Amino acid sequence: MSGTVNISRGIWHDTAFKPEPFTEREAFMWIIMEASYKPRQKRVGNVTVDLERGQLATSVRFMCEAWDWSKSRVDRFLKRLEKRDMIGTDSGTGINVITVCKYDDYQNAPRDSGTPKNEKRDSSGTAAGQQRDKPNKGLIPDARIDDDDGAGAGLTFRERVLVAAGHDASGVTASGKIVGGKVEFAEFDRARTGLGLSESEAVEVVAEIAQRKRDGPPGSLRYFTDPLREYAGVKNAPPVTPIAPTQLKAIEGGHDGKRDHSPDRVQRIVAAAAEGTSGKDWG
Repeated sequence: MSGTVNISRGIWHDTAFKPEPFTEREAFMWIIMEASYKPRQKRVGNVTVDLERGQLATSVRFMCEAWDWSKSRVDRFLKRLEKRDMIGTDSGTGINVITVCKYDDYQNAPRDSGTPKNEKRDSSGTAAGQQRDKPNKGLIPDARIDDDDGAGAGLTFRERVLVAAGHDASGVTASGKIVGGKVEFAEFDRARTGLGLSESEAVEVVAEIAQRKRDGPPGSLRYFTDPLREYAGVKNAPPVTPIAPTQLKAIEGGHDGKRDHSPDRVQRIVAAAAEGTSGKDWG
């Protein structure tokens, strides 16, 4: 059987699958799915990078976190892919750029790309002029990656949470720290699903709490676990039953005109309000 299938990038963060290190096949799939499907610009720190179709700008540290691999293993894997003409890597401009060779074999061209149907291609099937076999000049491990696709445009749930928390969609901070990594995000999403909250509700809670934080974005998604619980508690709380005027009078004065706030009486008042009985029945 030949051909290709479309798979959502959200599969990497789906809670149906246990967080565990990627296989080499999964790592290569990740590279393909992270690559741009059309020419675009991407902000990396203070530099804007022009990416062609089939290219991605990333860091070794980010791949280490995403794949749960060591840096040395990532380096060896990328070099092996390059020797097999499966990718090209370039950091000559100071930014890590990976080019997926034969990208069109893995991803159908967008219908509105404007590419001529009779575009000239080389023997590999790659569009003529597309960057393919750039030499490996050494990847930079700690580049900051920012996504400029537009707020919320095509973002995964994880990316929307990170943006709401005040970080960029990659989760890489200016210091090179990873926020919302695979294990951490899996914990966050398990808490969300366990509380019965939708993805949009979780994003709203994160955005609200992050806006109240005066000293910058939280360094971990665990910061939002308690607010999620509080939100779920309010959301799932039973509706309050209105208390009739006769009940209010009894609460204020009791049967003998004196206030009675003893625990037993309070419990009887609550029970009576829920059952709709009158104050004379409380005893």
